[in-house]
Amino acid sequence: MTVLTNNPIEKFRNFREFGSEHPTMEDRRGAYISGPREPLRIYPQSDSDQETNMSTAIFSAPDVSQQLRQFALTDAAIAECRAAYMPLTIAGVNDAEGFKRVHTARIVIKNYRVDVEKVRKTLKADSLEYGRKVDAEARRIVSLLDPIEAHLTHEESVYEAAKEAIRNAARLKAEAEAAAAKEAEEARIKAEQVAETERLRVERERLSAEAFRQKAEQDRIDAANRAIEIEQKRLADIESARLRKIEDERILKEAVERARIETEQRIAREAAEKAAAEKVEAFAAEAARIRADAIRPDREKLLAVAFAVNAIEIPAVSSDASDFAKRVRTVLQQAAESIRQIVAEMACNPSKSGRAHFEKVE
Repeated sequence: MTVLTNNPIEKFRNFREFGSEHPTMEDRRGAYISGPREPLRIYPQSDSDQETNMSTAIFSAPDVSQQLRQFALTDAAIAECRAAYMPLTIAGVNDAEGFKRVHTARIVIKNYRVDVEKVRKTLKADSLEYGRKVDAEARRIVSLLDPIEAHLTHEESVYEAAKEAIRNAARLKAEAEAAAAKEAEEARIKAEQVAETERLRVERERLSAEAFRQKAEQDRIDAANRAIEIEQKRLADIESARLRKIEDERILKEAVERARIETEQRIAREAAEKAAAEKVEAFAAEAARIRADAIRPDREKLLAVAFAVNAIEIPAVSSDASDFAKRVRTVLQQAAESIRQIVAEMACNPSKSGRAHFEKVE
């Protein structure tokens, strides 16, 4: 369990007796720093409140000497601090406990120095003369505190410098080892690359020689194959020419015979076609004549219709209907002309019965 307090006097008493501003119960049972048992007091005290905080203290006494007595108790406290803290040292870089005690003591002294400055500023506020005397007393007190703080600061600095030197040495050693390992690795890789380059060069030369030998052998084989191919082609061309001549003679003979047969067949076909055409024309002429004779009465009857249409008289009409009467006359004339065209076509186009008769005769 840790006992906490915000009272600076209590903090100093705790540090002086137990080495910590907030000692645990175990610390209180086994304190390791001895010193005076009386509390350090640098703040104005009263019978009603002996722990008045510096931030709320009011100094209004007109007597300067009386006001300066606000620092009077500090002489004894400084003696206590000197006796308690000046013997403190740090045994070495591994003395963490010694560093902790020195650091904590320095903070205590620093806090009291800051508190003295606060008292000085408070007392100095009443007048210039009062302030001058307060400054002088403060400087005197601070001059007493400075050697203590300087000693503790020096101890801390030595400790920190030693720790930093160890850290730097470790860092430099690690960097040197890393650089050496990197150089060794680079040298190994470079050696492997040189060896691989030489191996590839030898292999390329071997492959090049082998390729040259294979090319020479292939060239010899290709030359022999080309000579064989040329001879084979010459013999094949001779045989091909002989066979082509025989084939050409056979084709010519067959063409002559085929032309003779085709000529004879064409002549016979043309004679048959001519006879058939003459027969068709004779039948057609006869059929036309027969048809004309057969439909002559009908043609005459239909022509009579055309004459009858032309003979139709348009009755007289009023002037309002004269245009319509003209249109009727035109229609009748067109109808008579159409009838005459139909009758003419009857003489030119055989009827179905006439075609059937012609086909039967054929």
